Amino acid sequence: METKTEKLLGLVIRRTTWQIESINRSLEQEKEDLVKEAQKGNTNYVKQVCARIEQLERDLAIYNSYKYELEGIMKLEEES
Repeated sequence: METKTEKLLGLVIRRTTWQIESINRSLEQEKEDLVKEAQKGNTNYVKQVCARIEQLERDLAIYNSYKYELEGIMKLEEES
């Protein structure tokens, strides 16, 4: 039987997974925009897109780390 803690952890893990998926979709879109604008020679916009991609990649790393830690806590809870 799931404890309240396990239920809450499960909820946070699902929310974190959703956020990771959202960031991945945004990254795909930004990379597509980068290619289109680079082909047009729009260097200012390309710089902006590169900065957004870098920020999204940092965010993704944070959320992946967070999810990994939450899953570890969940496993500890299940073993208890």
